[in-house]
Amino acid sequence: MIANVAAYPSDPLVILGIWVALFLMLAIYSYPLYKENPVYRFAEHIFVATALAIGIIVNLTSLRNSAWTPLVGGNYLLIIPIILGFCMYFLLIPKQRWVSRYPIAILVGSSLGLGIASNPLPSIITQVISTITAPKAGTAVWAWFPGSPTGDWFSFVFVAVGLICSMTYFLLTYEHTGPVKPVTIAGRYFIMLALGAYFGNTVLFRFSMLAERGQYILRVLGLVPY
Repeated sequence: MIANVAAYPSDPLVILGIWVALFLMLAIYSYPLYKENPVYRFAEHIFVATALAIGIIVNLTSLRNSAWTPLVGGNYLLIIPIILGFCMYFLLIPKQRWVSRYPIAILVGSSLGLGIASNPLPSIITQVISTITAPKAGTAVWAWFPGSPTGDWFSFVFVAVGLICSMTYFLLTYEHTGPVKPVTIAGRYFIMLALGAYFGNTVLFRFSMLAERGQYILRVLGLVPY
């Protein structure tokens, strides 16, 4: 059974929109393929201006719905965050910039308090428990891949050794000499391995984006089903 494929748009405005999007996309990609040029700057300015306009509209709408409308409806306590938010704009006035320090300090303090209250359990405690909890004992000794009993034990030992060596590498209060030196060297390699994996994932993500954009070009040109 063949799946239904969306037909190519027939509305002139929609067609104009997808071709304008294609032109702007090619203009953005002209920077890494060639160098900075007027076409790239034109597309960059359009992107920044559009993002700024959308951000202003979204923020004003949010301010109206979450602050002004409830305030008019009788929730007069919202006058406090409104005043604090207005005081942040004193950052643009050099002589009165000190006024903006108070709402910024309140924002940073409240964000830090909420972060400390919510992050340690999922980010630290859960990771520590996962690291020190050994997998269940198994009988298969030949399946060295994740998901098997032996593979789970190999992953557990690998992560535990890598964690200890990496933490030892950041032990800055003790000179890395003697028996500690090979451990810190191993920790450095574990850190390089982790950074390499992150970099590889980033490269794969960029290639996925490039492939998706290439598919978009083929769709706009009508070479593949839209």
